[in-house]
Amino acid sequence: MVGFTETAQAQVYVEKQTRHRFAQLAMGFDYATSIGGRSRFLNASGTLESFDLQRSATPRFLLGGTHFWGHADVYIAFPLGNPSYTTNDQKLFHLSGVETVFKYYPWRIEHNKLRPFVGFSFSPFYFEQENTAVSFGDGPDLNHTSFPLQTGFTFNSKNHLFELGLGWNYSNSQDYFVSRDVETSIETPPLQLSLSYRYFFDTSIGAERSWESGKTKKMTETLEKNGGLNAFFVGAGLSSAFWLGDSSYNNNNRQYLTQYSTSILPDFTVGYHQHHWDLNIALNYRNMSSSTDAFGAAQFIDRQSFGFEITKNLFDYNGFVPFIGPIISRENLGFTEFFEGQNSFDINQDKTALGLTFGWDIRPNRLTSWILRTNLRWYPSLNLEVAPSNSISFSNLEFNFIQLIVYPGRMFKTTSKRYQEL
Repeated sequence: MVGFTETAQAQVYVEKQTRHRFAQLAMGFDYATSIGGRSRFLNASGTLESFDLQRSATPRFLLGGTHFWGHADVYIAFPLGNPSYTTNDQKLFHLSGVETVFKYYPWRIEHNKLRPFVGFSFSPFYFEQENTAVSFGDGPDLNHTSFPLQTGFTFNSKNHLFELGLGWNYSNSQDYFVSRDVETSIETPPLQLSLSYRYFFDTSIGAERSWESGKTKKMTETLEKNGGLNAFFVGAGLSSAFWLGDSSYNNNNRQYLTQYSTSILPDFTVGYHQHHWDLNIALNYRNMSSSTDAFGAAQFIDRQSFGFEITKNLFDYNGFVPFIGPIISRENLGFTEFFEGQNSFDINQDKTALGLTFGWDIRPNRLTSWILRTNLRWYPSLNLEVAPSNSISFSNLEFNFIQLIVYPGRMFKTTSKRYQEL
């Protein structure tokens, strides 16, 4: 935990660019407003009418960090509200979900300077429209993932980041059912304006002096000889699960239902790090659920996953360490459906699944007792059969942006008097 007491200023990379100054942690809030968009509905005579969407605004919690010595910024934005309104007998709800933002600064972030940025984001968008004038008028939960372009300006003052940003969703035309058998085209909001504040700080510079003096290298070599850098670890973080693939059951029977909404879930892991081969061998547990509903049909899915994975660290670029490897897991899949108030399906099944794990660690050195990890897990083919030739897709991409990994044994080894005297 050394470093938290030595981070009065976060712009440590201005003085010099080293592995211990590569990234800084940042957190804060923004206020995001969506602008524009149009939708349609069936009026009393059964013809389509158009109307403009109202502006929708919500505060968001931001968590992430700057990387590459102030030239890159990566964070996730968690919405803290669910705004809705009613117009023309249509009750509407629309907002961006948990958004992952990637920004590039041609001129690095520096104290008392205004810096422009460009970038893009990975943004799930939610839209729902209910016709309150008819029975079973609840429209589908549109869950569309887009890649808006980002631009704006960031101003830095000491440990404070102030930002004005603009996002442009250039692909905002979506198909949408306004009844069980009438599909039309709507335009989701193309623009999002945001104003944000974040506090950022360095967490690893406290170990730089030992690295530069050679003490870290000497201690690493000593511990490596007796296997002291092989270590058990535990970890926890928050993940998003994006549901992929088409469900043949819905394509054949519930065409008006949309993709299942993105899930937010805790991700727990316990494992062992093999130092010589730079391998991680781990067990993990995730429990995710989602739902979709429209026009009297409601579906609920649940997935409990116990995984075993082996990942290989590929290289170390100034503490940025990408990895990749296979995962095999035991899955418990559940599917429930109600149609006009009647239970039509309630299925539960255990399966074995194969997937791919990849991501990166922010690792200042090989002695650290904790690191921050970003990992993604991709399951390309995971399905639950609910009827002959009809299945529900459980294929998804899990994105755990920040997971805290702790090596309990290293806390005692690297701080013991024997090694501190090296």
